[in-house]
Amino acid sequence: MTATTTPDDAMEDARPSRELGARVAELRASFESALRACAEPPTAQEFIRAFPGLNPAHHAALYDAYAEVLRSVERHAEEEFEAICEEESVEARLNAIDALCAERGVMDLDVASNAARVAYSGKSPDEVARNTRAEAKRKEAETLREEAAALEMAAQETIAALEAKREAVRAAATGLKTGTQGGDVVQDASTRWAARAPQPLKS
Repeated sequence: MTATTTPDDAMEDARPSRELGARVAELRASFESALRACAEPPTAQEFIRAFPGLNPAHHAALYDAYAEVLRSVERHAEEEFEAICEEESVEARLNAIDALCAERGVMDLDVASNAARVAYSGKSPDEVARNTRAEAKRKEAETLREEAAALEMAAQETIAALEAKREAVRAAATGLKTGTQGGDVVQDASTRWAARAPQPLKS
């Protein structure tokens, strides 16, 4: 019987490896992209245009302070992100999901593909997510049906092999019984021959 991987087993397998799974890589890429969009400072000219009444003598100092705040935000955000991932075992959990999906043959769950469907299908992200989950369940059910059919076929082949062996044993037993009966006939004839009255010898 084929062993089925459980979420706990998959997490245990995922813990020792630092290789990024598909979902971990996508999570980190999304976080880094969002962080860059929030923490990347504007140019000095763009920043100054936001304060038209500010004394020009203060432009450089204020811009430097603003850039330093953004760098601090970026640094603390990264530290907090890593702490949450470590505390919640995010990488192990996502790698476990990757392993389970790979075991079931459900591989078409990449975020880029989903994002493209959101952009070009006119559907809302929630609707795309629901459709993706439904498709994943459909594929998993299809895989399970195929596994069940394979198991049923193997069982039928085993039953057929057992039936053939039983017929062979039955035929052998019948042959043995027939041989035994034949031996009894020979033995009976021999006994009668030995017990017959002596016959005079012909001269």
